[in-house]
Amino acid sequence: MEISPERHKGDLLSTIGETLRAERRERGLTLKQVAEGAHVSVSYLAEIERGEKDPSSKVLESIAGGLDVEVSELLVRIASALEPAPVVPVTNSLAA
Repeated sequence: MEISPERHKGDLLSTIGETLRAERRERGLTLKQVAEGAHVSVSYLAEIERGEKDPSSKVLESIAGGLDVEVSELLVRIASALEPAPVVPVTNSLAA
């Protein structure tokens, strides 16, 4: 049996933010345009892009709508941007 070490929350938040910013820039959209389409404030969207806020699934759905992208596609892009966590055999972990 193998376990994956716990990932740091900051890694995921940074990746979400970086992915959202990249998607927005690829589409040539401003923070204001995406925020209006997503029905969130510009400052909140900016904080998410900087990895400072943890958006709920509903907020991610709204932002995907503001970007005119399917939420499933956005989640796949976020997941693919994450580096895989190293797998540690249980025999070499504290759980053994």
